[in-house]
Amino acid sequence: MVADDNLAFILAIQNIMQNDCVNVICTQFIEKALEIFTKNEYCLVIISIQPTISRDMSMLRMIRESKSVPIIVLTQNLSLSEKIALFHAGANVCLEKPIDVTLCAAQACSLIHLYLNAKEDNCERYPLIFSTELIINPIYRQVIIDGELLDLTRTEFDLLLYMASHPNQIFTRQQLYRQVCGDDLGISGENTVRAHIGNLYKKLADVGKTYIQNTRGVGYKFVPPAGKK
Repeated sequence: MVADDNLAFILAIQNIMQNDCVNVICTQFIEKALEIFTKNEYCLVIISIQPTISRDMSMLRMIRESKSVPIIVLTQNLSLSEKIALFHAGANVCLEKPIDVTLCAAQACSLIHLYLNAKEDNCERYPLIFSTELIINPIYRQVIIDGELLDLTRTEFDLLLYMASHPNQIFTRQQLYRQVCGDDLGISGENTVRAHIGNLYKKLADVGKTYIQNTRGVGYKFVPPAGKK
């Protein structure tokens, strides 16, 4: 994905990199980059960011937190502290404008090859992304709701991840206990699941979300944000 307001640069990068194996998605609207990013899987992001603009930095952090893809940041001339801030926010490479298109494309190809090779060796799952509202990242064990981290215990996170991996499917307490705890439901297991689900439900309710729903007498299910699957 390429997000930059310079149409000539976008077309040049697309002309160099687009081929039968690489599809380059472009936008001149930087503020739409995160929305576009969450709709598809990408192996690289090239994006124009200004560290002095808080919205830009927040977007960079959310892109980094949602998926472990390489990010090339395009920016104006920066001070050392501003460059460091960009790397801390999630940039892998910083290129100062005016951009040499051939150099940018070469670095992009190098990062793509590195990413794809690492991906083959990595059996970790991709994050679960429900638009920009909810991101569940199993690698970093983070839940991000409306851009904010939700503090969950290990078991609460595991329960949410498992149910969110199967939206709208109802699970009994025994199924959840076996999946999360790796054991059959014992004497105290039912109360254990009920307590953890109750805590998870409350934490979600505190931020105005009702993703976990109880089907009386049957079990629990994860309901995605309205209109999201």
